[in-house]
Amino acid sequence: MRIKCLKEFDLGMKLGQLRSCPVSLGKGMPEAVLFVYSAQGNIDPWHEEFNYPTDTLKMSLYTMDGVPMWTRDLGNGVIPGVWYAPFISFDLDRDGVDEIFFLNNLNPNLPFSLNARVLERIDPLSGETTGQWKWPQNTVDDTMSHSYRFYITGGYVHGEPVLVTAQGTYRDMYLQGYNTGMSKRWDIKIPYGDGGARASHLCPILDFDEDGVDEMFWGERLISLDDGHELFCCDKGLYFGHSDLVFPFYDENGKKYIFTAREDDERPGVPRVVTYDEKGNRVWKAINDIGHMHTGWMANIGPNRRKIAMAMRINRQVVNNAIVDLEPTDFFFDAVTGEELQNPLPFVGHTVMPVDFNGDGTHEFFGTGGNIKGFVTDAEGNRYGFIGGEQVRSGKVIADHPGETIMVYYAEEGKVRIWGDEDAVENEYAKKRFSHPYHVRMQHFMGTGYNHLSAHVSCGW
Repeated sequence: MRIKCLKEFDLGMKLGQLRSCPVSLGKGMPEAVLFVYSAQGNIDPWHEEFNYPTDTLKMSLYTMDGVPMWTRDLGNGVIPGVWYAPFISFDLDRDGVDEIFFLNNLNPNLPFSLNARVLERIDPLSGETTGQWKWPQNTVDDTMSHSYRFYITGGYVHGEPVLVTAQGTYRDMYLQGYNTGMSKRWDIKIPYGDGGARASHLCPILDFDEDGVDEMFWGERLISLDDGHELFCCDKGLYFGHSDLVFPFYDENGKKYIFTAREDDERPGVPRVVTYDEKGNRVWKAINDIGHMHTGWMANIGPNRRKIAMAMRINRQVVNNAIVDLEPTDFFFDAVTGEELQNPLPFVGHTVMPVDFNGDGTHEFFGTGGNIKGFVTDAEGNRYGFIGGEQVRSGKVIADHPGETIMVYYAEEGKVRIWGDEDAVENEYAKKRFSHPYHVRMQHFMGTGYNHLSAHVSCGW
C-alpha cells in the first residue's frame, strides 16, 4: 500500500474549521467541491461552549483539480458554527447542476436574529444568489442552545428531489419538505412530549425499505420524504432522549440493522447502545447505565470482515468554572450479535477512523488523535504513512479512484488534501459495497452540517 496525495486545494488562510461536500456542475463540466470554513473554530450554541467569533465564515467552490472558481464571505451575521450555518449541494430544479442551499442571515448587526434568516440558493457556476426564502422561526421561544440548531438535507421520492429543512434537535422539532420550485410538500411538528426519541447528530437519508421513496433517520425515528409521516420510532415510549449516532447497516446476508449510541435520557437502566432490526425492533442492547455516548465507528476487521462497532463515552467534569473533557471510555461490539468485545486493535479506538484505502473490503485506520494521530495503519498496527492534518470526511471522496480516500485540512498551511492508496485495487466485495445505494447516497449528503459522517461515525457497512 502506498499512500499518496491525490488532490490539493489552497484556501489561502489559517483554518480553524472546515466542512465540504461534492458539487456537480453539469454535463461536460469538471467535478467540483464546496468548502465552508473559517479561522475561527466551531462555535456551539450550548451556553457552556459558546464563545465570540474572531473570524467570519467563508464559502468557496473549487474544481476537483484545485482550481478556485469563487469565494464568498458570509459576514458577521452568520455565526461560524455547524448548527448555525448548515448547507447542501442538491439539484432541486432537475437541470443536472447542483444548486447550493445554505442558511443565511441578512442582518450583519444581529447574528442571533431569527427574523433575518433565510434559506438561500446559490448558482454554483457563478457563486451568485438565485433565490431566498424565509426561514421558519419555530424555535424562537426556546433556550439559546435549543433555538439555534438547524439542518438542511435532501432526498428523492420516485426520482423526484425533495429538499428538507429542520429546526430543533432536543425538544420540539420541526421539519419541512419542498418540491422543485420550492413549493412546500409537507410540514410537520414533533412535540417534545410525544413519547419518542429526539433527533441525532447523524441523520442518514436513504431508501431504507426499498420502495422507491427515501426516508430520513431523524434520530431513532424513520420519516418518509414523500409526506413527512413517521414509519416507526425505535423504543417509542421507552427512550425520550437524543442519540448522537444513528447508523443503518447490513450484514453479509443483506439483513438490515440500525445501530444507535445515545447522548441523554440517562435514567438508570436505559441502555446507551442499542441496535434494531429493519422494523425498529430491538436486536441487542448494551451499557445499561448513565453516560453520554458521543462518537463511534463501524469497521470490517480481520480476514472474515467481522463487523465491529465502537461507541465512545465522553467523561466530563467542571474545573475552574469550565467543563473539561477527561479520558473517554471506549466500548466494542460485534455489530450484528451485540457481543461485547475487548479492543480488537493495537491502539485506542476513539483515536482512529476506519477507511478502506486499498479496496480489499477490510478497513485500515486514519489516526485522529493520541500517539497515532496523522498516521495510516492497518488493524495489526502496521503503519503505511503519515498524512497529518484534521479529518474532514472519508469514503469515496474521489469517485473514480479505487478504494476509499480521506480528505484532511491543515490549519496553519490553509490547505486541504485528499489522500488515497496509489496501489488500490477493489475486490468484488468492495465493489459491491461501494456501489450499494446506502454507500452512494450517504457519501453525497455527508456535508450537510454537523451531521456529516466524519463528525461521528465512519462508513463501515
